[in-house]
Amino acid sequence: MRHTLLLGLACIGLAACGTRMTPQERSVQEGVVRDRVTAWARTFSNRDRDSLASYYEQTSDFTFAWPDGRRTNGWEQESKAQDEFFTNVTQTNLVPQDVQVEVLSPTVAVATFRHSADFIVGGGGGNPTRDYFTGLGTMVWVKPDPKGSWVLNAGQLSKTPVPAPAPAGRRRG
Repeated sequence: MRHTLLLGLACIGLAACGTRMTPQERSVQEGVVRDRVTAWARTFSNRDRDSLASYYEQTSDFTFAWPDGRRTNGWEQESKAQDEFFTNVTQTNLVPQDVQVEVLSPTVAVATFRHSADFIVGGGGGNPTRDYFTGLGTMVWVKPDPKGSWVLNAGQLSKTPVPAPAPAGRRRG
C-alpha cells in the first residue's frame, strides 16, 4: 500500500515537472541510484553514522518508516532514531536484493527491493538477542542539486518475520 502511494506521488511529481530524459540518461541514473541504495545499506550495516548522514535529505521534509513500525518525520527525528538504534544494536547486516529503480525525472527516482536483515540486539553485559527478518523496501531518492548526489527523501522497510517451524504432526500407527 505504501509502495503504491509513494510511487503514485512520485508520478504526480513527474507529470508536474515535465522534464524529459533520453533513455540513455535514464539508464545511467538508474544505475547511479541502484549503487546509492547498495552503498547506503553497506554504510548502514557498517554502522558508520557520519558517512550514513550523507545519504539523507537533511530537511524537515524527510520521512522514514522503520521495520518496527516507527515513523520519523524530518532529519532531526531520523537522526535521533538512528542514534537510539545503533546504541542498542551491536551487530547489523542489512542486504538489499533485486533493487529495481525507476527514474521518474532528473530529480526524482523510486527504488524498490526485497531485503534481509540480521541484527544482534544487546550484548553489553546481558544476553544478546538476534532479530532476523526479510521484507520489502521502498525509497524515494531526490537530486536537489543537478550536479550533486541522489539523497534519500522518503523510505520504508517492512518486516516479515521468519515463519516458525510447523509443529510436528501426529503419527498414525
